[in-house]
Amino acid sequence: MDEWSISVEEVMRITKKSRDFILNAIEQGVMPGSVVKHDSGKRSTYIPRKAFMDYMNNYYRGPSDQLIAAVVEELTKRKTIE
Repeated sequence: MDEWSISVEEVMRITKKSRDFILNAIEQGVMPGSVVKHDSGKRSTYIPRKAFMDYMNNYYRGPSDQLIAAVVEELTKRKTIE
């Protein structure tokens, strides 16, 4: 879009989430941005680039590589015990 905003499509690529998921997260206040519902049912959105990047860097918590490795190790141990 521009240096001040980020498109929903770009957010979809970064988060690997659907358009509806992102719009719903913004409407519920989970992600930064604003959504306007039109009479036609269409939803228009504005996502500030800086606020989104701050959200991804500081607040979004996906599983870390260390956590995934620990879960795989534990499940492997359990499978060999059975």
